[in-house]
Amino acid sequence: MPHVEREPVTISWNGKPVKGLQGDTVAATLYGQGIRAFTKSRKFHQPRGLSGSFSAGHLASVNGIPHSRLDRVATAQNQCVEMENVWPSAKVDLLNMARLLPRKMIRAGFEHPRFIPDGSFAWKSWEKFLWHMAGEADPPEVNDLDAIPGRRIKADTLIIGGGPAGLAAAQSASGSVVLVTRSRDVGGMAFGRDAASLSLPGTVTVLTDHEVYGLFDNARIAMAAPNNPQEPGVLIEADRVILATGTRSVPPLVAGAALPGVLDARTALHLAARHGVSPGQRVLVIGTRSGQAIAENLSQLGCNIIDFIDVSDVERIEGHGSVSSVRTHGRKIACDAVVHAGPWRSDPSLGFQAGADGDLRLTAGALPDHISLTGACGEPNEAVSFSRALDRRALVCPCMDVTVDEILDLIKLGVTHIEELKRRSTCGMGTCQGVPCWDYLAAVIADATGKCPDDIGHPTYRPTRAALTIGQAAGLADITEVET
Repeated sequence: MPHVEREPVTISWNGKPVKGLQGDTVAATLYGQGIRAFTKSRKFHQPRGLSGSFSAGHLASVNGIPHSRLDRVATAQNQCVEMENVWPSAKVDLLNMARLLPRKMIRAGFEHPRFIPDGSFAWKSWEKFLWHMAGEADPPEVNDLDAIPGRRIKADTLIIGGGPAGLAAAQSASGSVVLVTRSRDVGGMAFGRDAASLSLPGTVTVLTDHEVYGLFDNARIAMAAPNNPQEPGVLIEADRVILATGTRSVPPLVAGAALPGVLDARTALHLAARHGVSPGQRVLVIGTRSGQAIAENLSQLGCNIIDFIDVSDVERIEGHGSVSSVRTHGRKIACDAVVHAGPWRSDPSLGFQAGADGDLRLTAGALPDHISLTGACGEPNEAVSFSRALDRRALVCPCMDVTVDEILDLIKLGVTHIEELKRRSTCGMGTCQGVPCWDYLAAVIADATGKCPDDIGHPTYRPTRAALTIGQAAGLADITEVET
């Protein structure tokens, strides 16, 4: 597979040396060495890893800094990376016993049993135990919390998204332009595109490796967080905002969709094209309209693609510590990686923040006149895919270990409003902040009640969702405070 010559480095993973290349992400380095599981889930203690869909699977401690995003932190010599939610160690993890518990015993609410009085010694001991189970890490030292002074940028136009649609908007925009992309370079998934078509005029300021995590003041102010925790957060004031955030592939709502080795198309393409790492030895691609083209692209990048099937044919994904096979309606396909390329759905969070209205609970509203959508993010969403009958074992929210079974039981009790279901189950209250879990939740409600998913809506999408550190947030205080 193609790879640029770079300096070899050695990092430590749970005390063992792992070889990699400087500049790769830690996630790509570990994945390339056959390490699939980066963490364990909150309650069921099941393995989670690089997926592109569920960010909780990417979290670990890096050089003592807890909850670092391994898919964003660059590999460096002598880095110390450790799995967080294990006890007493990753090698001997007694918390694996949680897998033996019936899932109904550890549904939302088990954290506060009535027989343990609040504030008692037993309550404090129980809380400490739960911290370990949930992956709670030790806080960083005070010296690591120094504020990083923020940046403030003014522009006529802000473009959020660095794919082909965002680049086209930047090329045609007048005045000063700021383009923000969470990737290390512009172009999105347009691998192989002529480099000349991706060039931008000198009036465009490009912020790569940054993610806009919130729109404020009627979407006149955007806040962006860099992937590098040592760089400052950015406040951007703009007269016009163009959302070019594209769409993302949503894994099917089937059992095993959160297993290590299940990757979205963007993550798989980045692994292969930018890090020289194949998603697996035998890669199965599942998807919708553009899935076949992505399978061909991965094949051209050197990946062994064994087949492409429509995502609607997937009944479940099987494996213990990682993917071993996919069960369809009629056959079993042996594979060690699954790449999903559809259904494609837009991330609604920024658009919601721009047009939301309300006091106690924000609800979706019309976009302000100075906000516009371009490219795929303005197209209709594809429906969430699941088996012919909902699998009660499937996870609606892998970050918080919420199953279809738990949601259906709540619906049987008469709880059918998506906001109440979120609060009763904690679905979407993890690091992913409801993307794509609230799409799953709406699909379950629709299937159980006969309602249209589009009529169900979703809870409030609130900032921040990016990996903003305490130091970066503190550094933004001076440029965000309003004088009274």
